[in-house]
Amino acid sequence: MEFKKLANMNRGSAFLAIIFLSLFLVIFFRFVYIMVTGSIDGVNLVENKEARITKEGILEGKNGEILTRDGEKIAVDSQVYTIIGVLSDKAPNHIKDIPNTAKQLAKVLDTDPEEIEQLLSDSKAYQVELGKIGRNLTFSQMKEISDLELPGITFAPDIRRTYPLGDFSSHIVGITDFDGKGISGIEKEYSKELLGTDGYIKRKIDGFNGFGYELPQEETESKSPQNGNNIYTTLDMNIQTILEDSMNSVVKKYNPEKIIGVVMDSKTGEILALSNRPSIYPNKENEVNYLNYAMSYPFEPGSTMKIFTLAAAINEGVYHGSEKYKSGSIEVTGELIHDHNDNGWGMITFDEGVQRSSNVAFTILAKDKLGFDQFYHYLQEFGFDKKTGIELSNEEKGEILYKYPVEKATTAFGQGSIFTPLQLVTAASSIANDGKMMKPYIIKKMTDENGKTLKENEPKVTNKPISVETAKKTRDLLASVVTDGTGSYFQLKDFQVAGKTGTAQIPDGQGHYQVGRNNYIFSFLGMAPAKDPRLIVYVAVEKPNLKADQVGANAVSEIFNPVMDYGLKTLNATSDVNNTKSNSNEVTSITMTANKDQSVKNTISILKEKGLDPIVLGKGEKIVQTDPNEGTELLKGSKVLIKTDGKTVMPDIIGWSLSDVMKLGSLTGLEIEHEGNGYVTSQSIPKGKETKGKKLSIKLESKR
Repeated sequence: MEFKKLANMNRGSAFLAIIFLSLFLVIFFRFVYIMVTGSIDGVNLVENKEARITKEGILEGKNGEILTRDGEKIAVDSQVYTIIGVLSDKAPNHIKDIPNTAKQLAKVLDTDPEEIEQLLSDSKAYQVELGKIGRNLTFSQMKEISDLELPGITFAPDIRRTYPLGDFSSHIVGITDFDGKGISGIEKEYSKELLGTDGYIKRKIDGFNGFGYELPQEETESKSPQNGNNIYTTLDMNIQTILEDSMNSVVKKYNPEKIIGVVMDSKTGEILALSNRPSIYPNKENEVNYLNYAMSYPFEPGSTMKIFTLAAAINEGVYHGSEKYKSGSIEVTGELIHDHNDNGWGMITFDEGVQRSSNVAFTILAKDKLGFDQFYHYLQEFGFDKKTGIELSNEEKGEILYKYPVEKATTAFGQGSIFTPLQLVTAASSIANDGKMMKPYIIKKMTDENGKTLKENEPKVTNKPISVETAKKTRDLLASVVTDGTGSYFQLKDFQVAGKTGTAQIPDGQGHYQVGRNNYIFSFLGMAPAKDPRLIVYVAVEKPNLKADQVGANAVSEIFNPVMDYGLKTLNATSDVNNTKSNSNEVTSITMTANKDQSVKNTISILKEKGLDPIVLGKGEKIVQTDPNEGTELLKGSKVLIKTDGKTVMPDIIGWSLSDVMKLGSLTGLEIEHEGNGYVTSQSIPKGKETKGKKLSIKLESKR
């Protein structure tokens, strides 16, 4: 029995030995495998270990800025905030009353509280965001919600594209969607150049103790973020502001369907200002009005087209101003073309026909003097059969209707064929610039984040359709249109304007034109000073609501006149008229004098006597600085901000435009944050409070 028991024990021991040996061999070979391959079940142990003990942070690269020619910021990346609602009752700070929280948030976010309540009712989530309605909050919105002290509501900072000047030049600059993707204008066309690249920083941490403390004496790995390139436009801050403000006034007074305004430097082709109404409102969800009418909206130009018919006839030597013709009507292949007053003015000279904007005169010039084939050649030379080549996409080139004789005749005075305002302005540069037609451009230069110039545009002559002598004679005749003809509304006190009015009919979509005294596109294409033009300004106002005693030129001149006058004085253009000249449509400008160290009280009296609006920003007795500075040309009623030697205090800015508020920020050092567009309706710093070291948040609303 003992022998049998011993034998069983030996067999058991052997069995156990075999098991342990097998396990040892399995572990040994597994260990060898791991040593050789460095992985378990496809997981790389080295990488896994590095991942567990490495903490990586993203260093965000900002998109480049879009600026005016002088460096004023139009589009920048700014900090915004996202609402986070903590739902779990395991968190010490969580939402306790969902309906009340939704109600309070809805007041600030201007949305439906039921939508917010539904988003906050996810019982399985630890925390939630509120989708689009809870993203991209401004500082003022975040602060307003924070002040409500709602349990469980916190914020995550983020970067978003913002536009400090609101809808300033919005069709040129363009906008981005809520994810920062460019969808129009420069934002879209130069999205790759503007885009920033993120960097990172990696630190070694104790990944096994559950706390992730940074390990001492461990080097960090990092890659610096790269900000996008900055784009400087050709836009002039002052001229663009005058254009925007003048358009806003006309919108308020006449409520037109559209307004288009373009200002070009005739010597270089630079677009110094461009705006449209309706405008694009940046940062506004569901914005769809991206069409830049100045370059993407061809329409019948009306009598502004007569400028080019006239220049062609002069250049070919077939224009004789003292020659007479019979005005009123003329037959072209069985169809009658009438002057705008139907009966005409009897037998008049061609010079008179130009001044009176006679359709018959220009039909004769195109049909009988030039010949339709030669006239078409000039249409091509002036670039009406092609795009201008400006840097933005979606440019249209218009269409020359030239199949039938009557179409050829009507094209001569601006009916039938359609062109864009940018085509008209570009063609006009040849007349303003002694025969040299300039390519329009809107991008002045591109720089990297350190200010190094990567690309810079230069003026480019695209064609020379007319001679120097032709250009000068055409300008002389166009100047007489303003002094003695249909352009009398566009006379200025200090500068002679050469230009032509336009009254374009609007098709009704059924082969006819709309009827009614308001249903036209009223326009003016002018250049000044007439002897040697510095600026070309085109303004068109579509379907303004005119009173019985008003004409279309009223609305157009209320934009053209201040823009041209102020623009020329900004460029220090030389006056070319006798300053004793006066008319009811002149623009009176006031030159800002030196006021530093002067008495505040006396200066206020002087400024008010001149028709200006002084705004005192401090309680001192002497002036430290003003905005605008000495030498600036101002329009009557303009604000003059006065900083004194005392503490700087906040004025009442309700009703101010955004451009005025930005000047306030520049003078006082205030950081301005705004939401909305139009005019100020609320200010975060009350009137009379000190401004030093504070941020000013404002809300704006349109008065339209």
